[in-house]
Amino acid sequence: MNRLAVSIVIFISLLACSLESGEIPTLEVGQDFVDSNVRILVLDTFDLQLSTFKFDSVNTSASDRLLFGRFNDTYFGKVEANPYLELIAPVAEFGTGPYDISTDAELDSVALILGYDEYFYQDTTKTLQINVHQLLEEVIPDEDVFYNTSTLRFDSVPIVSKTFLPEPFDEDSLHISMPLEFGLELFSKIQEDEINDNDDLRDNLPGFALLSNENDNGSIIGFSRNQEDTYLRFFYSIPGELEDEEEVLDLVINPFPATPVAFHNVKAETVGTDLAELTDQEIELRSEMANNLSYLQSGTGLATKITFPTIKTLYDIPGTGTILSSVLQIKPLSSSVTDITPIRDTLNIAVIDANNVITREIRTGTGLVQGVVVGEEEEFGTLLYEIPVGIFLDEKLTEQPETESALVLFQESFNETVNGLVLQGERNQDFRARIIITYAIYDE
Repeated sequence: MNRLAVSIVIFISLLACSLESGEIPTLEVGQDFVDSNVRILVLDTFDLQLSTFKFDSVNTSASDRLLFGRFNDTYFGKVEANPYLELIAPVAEFGTGPYDISTDAELDSVALILGYDEYFYQDTTKTLQINVHQLLEEVIPDEDVFYNTSTLRFDSVPIVSKTFLPEPFDEDSLHISMPLEFGLELFSKIQEDEINDNDDLRDNLPGFALLSNENDNGSIIGFSRNQEDTYLRFFYSIPGELEDEEEVLDLVINPFPATPVAFHNVKAETVGTDLAELTDQEIELRSEMANNLSYLQSGTGLATKITFPTIKTLYDIPGTGTILSSVLQIKPLSSSVTDITPIRDTLNIAVIDANNVITREIRTGTGLVQGVVVGEEEEFGTLLYEIPVGIFLDEKLTEQPETESALVLFQESFNETVNGLVLQGERNQDFRARIIITYAIYDE
């Protein structure tokens, strides 16, 4: 096989194996192509600029999980998550309604049951304190949704406090015994028909705020919003019936609300960290000003912006060519990856405008484009994220007029976790973030 034939085979193979099907150009392999010379170049000299910014708000009322807890972190500061929730009675399968309790019934106990959903981040071997406060206003959002920055007014004196060791895998729920007098007030009103429906309940119990203790340094865990897992349960009995037959009334989080009825507030105290200056979405912290590091954290809204200031120098290469693949390689900072701060297998990627507002996701015919971990079978120090960016670069090379659009990297489950990730920047001495472009020149 002669050299030209080998070049053609290599060229077609590379096209077929391109990481992004959307990058593959449509070429007619005919006499003109056969007569031309083909050169394959692998280039990694294009400049990158990484910077960290913080989204002003994250919609946490759309989450299927409620985050609770607090931890201190070297990179991300003091992070805490506090849920707010409204409760209603589920629709009764039988009988005239969920609020019917016999006037002969006697309340035995009341408990708030919070079902674990197996999510945790940071150290679950340390205890947490949960403080249950009654809300002083209804759970009604101002802008149709609640954000990680949202709060509601609550009674400053907690109904009850409980110190516990999180066991998201060994136990199915956290059981919090409520004061009997708290339960008796509601129970009696239901018996006496003062509470007949959900509106009546809201007037008497708008909901709960579950607040962490400011001195805790442990973990943030996830509680399920599912009505089979999380509920306020009244245990009662009716005199004359069998002693071992105890009745219950559950108040649950509405699974089909017209407007949001539960959310979590997530915030971080970043004084003394690189992230302290990120007080507005348009403020950016360049990697080179942060020890050649860049940051991502779900829940609090941290994301990494990436620009490619010299990509159009690709046009300086003589001849007609096409990008076969473009892969961004970024390495997590090894010291930030531990058993209690693991990294995710994938990263989300999107396009943002000059104000750091997401304008769209990047998709191919096979679905959403994401970054993936490579080297996961090795030690932490060899882990890399490889992120296909060819579709975006093709657009930047041909856009008219030129825009200030850029790429943004952020964690999956952005509104229902607090996972953090520290990335090594474009000038990091251990491993510099880089773009590797495979470029084919087929007509010089």
